[in-house]
Amino acid sequence: MTDTVRQRPDWQTWPNLITVVRFLLIPVFIGLVVAHHSGWALVTLVVLGVSDWADGFIARKFDQGSKLGKALDPIADRLAIIAIVLSLVLVGLLPWPSVAIIVLVDAVLALLSGLWFRGDPDLDVTWTGKVRSALLFVGLPLLLFSSTSFAADHDWVRVTALVFVWAGTIGHVVAGVQYARALAAKHRAESRAR
Repeated sequence: MTDTVRQRPDWQTWPNLITVVRFLLIPVFIGLVVAHHSGWALVTLVVLGVSDWADGFIARKFDQGSKLGKALDPIADRLAIIAIVLSLVLVGLLPWPSVAIIVLVDAVLALLSGLWFRGDPDLDVTWTGKVRSALLFVGLPLLLFSSTSFAADHDWVRVTALVFVWAGTIGHVVAGVQYARALAAKHRAESRAR
């Protein structure tokens, strides 16, 4: 009699489950911001940020990386960032040029990815992308916190938040350029190989 170990499918991992939860929390956050529940929106945003870190940590620590996870994680990051900044613009907390820059960069990357790789280029997230996400995931909660009654009399909170947000926006452009170059290099290499 032999022992058989059930093999788990590549997509069935804890990091992928955490990423799905991140997708589900995005509309929850938007609803809370639009309804002016800044405190609960802030809690949701913190959970989004922690889950972004947790899925990568668990994937590396417990060897649960997957092709699906590599594809979904950057999509979840981009959707979260776009949804967060759009909702903060809607309620007047965030200047619209930051949103325009982020959306433009993501639109160009999505177009290139769709044209050259049918939406799945299978590229790793860069350090710049991680730093950009960290800056935005600090700046955006601070911006939201600046609208609560706790921070109403402290202008420095809003100024600090905007510094982080604009640094993250610049990082988003730099990460986007790096990603576009990587897409182009991979496309050229695959074209030569044909």
